[in-house]
Amino acid sequence: MEIPSKVSVFNRTLEIKGKPGTLISINEEGFYEIVLEVQQRNHTVLFPIAETVVIFNEALVATGGDIEVER
Repeated sequence: MEIPSKVSVFNRTLEIKGKPGTLISINEEGFYEIVLEVQQRNHTVLFPIAETVVIFNEALVATGGDIEVER
């Protein structure tokens, strides 16, 4: 995953359901630092990791080919 990255944010406390934002960092104190548009202006918001779901908008690239297992 690359940072900064476009994400969708879900947080029950703030009643945010899939709001688009930009993940700036994940800090050592246990917060996501995300830039969100609020009332037509960009604001940096700290979301507690334990209470927030972040979905990256860019899907992971699927690895090609079958996996072979030696027996």
